[in-house]
Formats: sequence, structure tokens, C-alpha cells
Amino acid sequence: MTFKALARTAHHTLQARSGCDIRHSHVHELLAAAFGYRTWAALTSDALLADQGVGQASEPSAEAQVAGRALQLQYGQAVSRAMAGALVQFIADQRLGLVRWTALAPLMPMSTTPTRLGEDEEDGEPDEDLEGWDDAPRRVQNATALPREHFLASGLLLDSLEAATAKNPQAHQVLAALFRCGKPNPYLYEESLKGRQLTASEQGWVEQYLLLAPRYVRYEAHLKAAAEAGVRAAALEYGTVFERPEFIALAERLDGDVDAEQMARVATSPEARTQWLRRAAEAGSLRALEDLADLGDPWAQERMAPRANVHWLRDAAERALAEDDPLRAWTWQYVALARGKDLTESTLAARHDGGSNDGEFYDSDFGGPLYVDGDEGLALPELTRDQHREAKAKAQDLLRG
Repeated sequence: MTFKALARTAHHTLQARSGCDIRHSHVHELLAAAFGYRTWAALTSDALLADQGVGQASEPSAEAQVAGRALQLQYGQAVSRAMAGALVQFIADQRLGLVRWTALAPLMPMSTTPTRLGEDEEDGEPDEDLEGWDDAPRRVQNATALPREHFLASGLLLDSLEAATAKNPQAHQVLAALFRCGKPNPYLYEESLKGRQLTASEQGWVEQYLLLAPRYVRYEAHLKAAAEAGVRAAALEYGTVFERPEFIALAERLDGDVDAEQMARVATSPEARTQWLRRAAEAGSLRALEDLADLGDPWAQERMAPRANVHWLRDAAERALAEDDPLRAWTWQYVALARGKDLTESTLAARHDGGSNDGEFYDSDFGGPLYVDGDEGLALPELTRDQHREAKAKAQDLLRG
């Protein structure tokens, strides 16, 4: 049901029950009162109406609130009570509910590993092992969110969102999130048009395709509209999913909330990648911190040190030596020593290559092929006594976090 149809039906119902003329705009105000809002403008700024039992039910005191609002709108007491009873019953009959914008927010983040659904990489036919093929590869990051199908069941909610797009580009992004799906594979549908006799299982895939094909079109259209209207996260998603680098560049230029780690993965330059990794690391992402530290960023390296393993410390020391910074290399050595490891100690070892002892330390009694595993110890340059004190002090500072 569209909102216009709903409002028109509500208007006829209230007029019939009250026996007097009612302004169309007053129907909106009375609906808002039933859901606990002082005005219709307050409701629409905070929430959307839905049907099919979707969303939060009207207030327990809805009838009293509607009657009170009707009195404020200059209707008589008897008429106000009649309208209140009629509207509360109308809301129940239509199974109306309220969906707050904040309830839709958990649906917004896209999957970090987009997948073309229902497609086998080798032969282009659907992979019949995929159970729940539409939602399995693309999980919304917030697992506590209601499934998209819950919201998609409400035609009134979708219509309300479509109307909201005229003033609020975020509504395009919400609609894109609701319709989000991978590009369905048309292979079996096209085969059926050529006359191929399909099995029951294959017919099921065709029905899935016919269901998802228009959904995918709406997903792309709303996502692109949101991106072009300046929604940064939408620009990132559109550029990533539909392989449009100009939209990724647009996301870099825009303001607004966006997944910094995802931006780093698709950054258009090394400088941009470093900036996004830094932003993600500052927001608490350990993975971004590790990536930034591996790039040799001193800020990230210092924050990695308290949790870094010996392999990372060795890599950091080697980078310092390559950059002709022996003091920093010794700093990592002292961090390692505090952990009971010595970066100058060789870990080279011969191991069995194949057979029942594969990977074990080489034992000449068994013989056979071998390979050498491990690393040579680092050759650290000499420092003065004062430099050693400075390196130790920096290592202690790093370990204290």
C-alpha cells in the first residue's frame, strides 16, 4: 500500500465515524499522535510508517493521545473521541507500525567481500551447494539487525522511503541497503528461453533469478543516486561493487561517515591508502594498525610494539637497517630481548623434505632430502654506550605502551 492510499482510506474512515469534515493534513497529525509524536513533521524526521506488522506498534495510550490532538485541532470533544476510536481501530486493522531511521542503520554497511551470487567460477552455472544463496555471502556487519526481508515485506515502508528521497538522499542509501544483493546469474533463465527443459531444481533457480533481477536493478539505481547526491558511504560501495573507480575517487573527496578500512583497500594512491589506514587505526582497528606499521609508519610501529611477535619485530628491525637507522633497529632488538627473544640469533635449521618425517628437524639416521628453514640472525651495527642507553629507554617506553 502507498502512503497516499493509506491516508485517503484513513480520511474516509474518520469522516464516516465522526460525521464531520476533516482536513487531510489533520489525518497526518492524528496518525503522528497515535505513535507518540506531537506533530507529523516530528514523526517523519525520526521515523517512517510501515504496514504488514512491520515496526513498533502504536502507543498504549494512543486513543487518549489522538483525542487530545483532535481537541488541539479545534474539533469538539465528542467528535475527538469518535475519531480517536476510529483511528486506533484503523491502525490495528491495517497492521501499521513505526520504523525509526536508527533501526535501519545496521543494514547500511556493505559486505567487505562482495560476491557475485549464484555463480560458479568455472562454468558460469549456479552453484547448487549454496544454501540461502541470497544472504549467505553478504552478511550485514551488525548481526543483531533484523533481516532485510522483514522490512521489504512492508510496501508502505518502501513507499515512504521513496517519498523521502525527494528531500533526503540518505533514503536512497537505505533503499539500496534493503535491495542489496549480488548480480543474479541469468544462465538458466536464458537457457529456458531457448527451449531447454529444466529440472525442478533448475526451475527453482530461474524463479530466484526472476525475483532478484529487478531487485538488483533497484539496488544499483538507488545506490548510484545516493552516491551522486553526496552520500560518501554510497559512493564507496557503488565504486567498489560496480567497479567504477571514479566513484571511489568521489568518496575520497566527499565528507561524511565511511568505512576507513574499506577506503584503504580501494584507495586511489599510496598516499590515500596511508591516510585511510591511519584513520582506521586511530579508530581502533588492529588490522589497519598492523598494515600501517608494515609500511614503516613510526606512529603505528610504536603502537604495535607491545603486542608484536618476534617475526614482526625482526621485519621492523630489518626495515630500520634498510633505512640506515641503527638506533631504531637496536630499539626493536631490545623489545625482543625483553620478550626473551634475540634477533641476532640464527634460527636456521635443516628439516626433512617429504616422507613420514616431513617438516621435522633433519636426522641423518633417516637420511633423505632436506630443506633449510628459518632466518639468519640480524647483523646489528655497533652503537656507542649512550646510543645503547637511548635505544633501551625507547624500548621500555614502547613496552609500557
